[in-house]
Amino acid sequence: MTYTKRTVAARVAFVALSGCLLGLGQTVNTQPQLPSLRDVLSLAGAYADEYENRFSILVAEEHYEQVSSWGGASTGGGSLSQSNPGGGALQSGGGERRRVMRSDYLLVRLEGGGWMPFRDVFEVDGQEVRGRADRVLDLFLHPTASSIDRAARIMADSTRYNLGGVQRTINIPTLAVLLAQPDLAPRFSFEREGEEPVAGRHAWLVSFREVKRPTLTKTSRGRDLPLTGVLWIDPAHGTILKTSITAADPAVRASVTVTFREEPELDLWVPALMEERYSTPRAGDVTTCRATYSHYRRFTVTTSEQVKKPPPS
Repeated sequence: MTYTKRTVAARVAFVALSGCLLGLGQTVNTQPQLPSLRDVLSLAGAYADEYENRFSILVAEEHYEQVSSWGGASTGGGSLSQSNPGGGALQSGGGERRRVMRSDYLLVRLEGGGWMPFRDVFEVDGQEVRGRADRVLDLFLHPTASSIDRAARIMADSTRYNLGGVQRTINIPTLAVLLAQPDLAPRFSFEREGEEPVAGRHAWLVSFREVKRPTLTKTSRGRDLPLTGVLWIDPAHGTILKTSITAADPAVRASVTVTFREEPELDLWVPALMEERYSTPRAGDVTTCRATYSHYRRFTVTTSEQVKKPPPS
């Protein structure tokens, strides 16, 4: 075959154009692909497992502010009933109460997984109600067969300072983190809802809805109470930066939102702020709470001393 100047020029132009197209194709193909929701949930599950295994006892000081308002039906004490869905003592007229508590707050890892919270109040509205001894912590650092029962009695005694008539069962700062664990995640359906930065970190908003029965939580009358909420997850590492969890039925609605912060000394993202809201729509009662956490300490007990789960009641 013979080549004219025009043929050579045309082939050179074709090769140059092909090179440009090839370069363009390579540029497109080398763009990083977004992780799938399954990938991000897998990372979050591994993070949740590691989070639970990193400590056996996490202790902090809790500053707990409560505001309870009512519209003339109930506040404080009493039992749930159709005429008293807030579980409070019936009163006439509306009003509002405020309370500030300071407590030692423990999250204790139980044998077999999961955490149990213990709040030991030492100050209410600026008045000391007990000495600053680490009495609950001592129960678990030197555990006996009665440690859980004794700590539970202290916790029950501390609840008498709570305002409003709704029993609080989901206000555990790390509860929603547990829901991402591989053994619990199949109970929920997950959807990506968007993106939002938390503490300067890129995060995916992933909503969840409990779909399996029986549910993890129950009403005071034993009915299923499905959990819903949102996890703010760093898609690159699976770190859970913020959580929101809601439990609701026609009588009571409870929501708890927790924002985490990095604690360098513990090499752990710990609860920094917990915001709660409890309402009884029929009664018109609303209680809001704001808890902040400081002075974190982490303790580990040996396997032989691991805190055992209490027997079912």
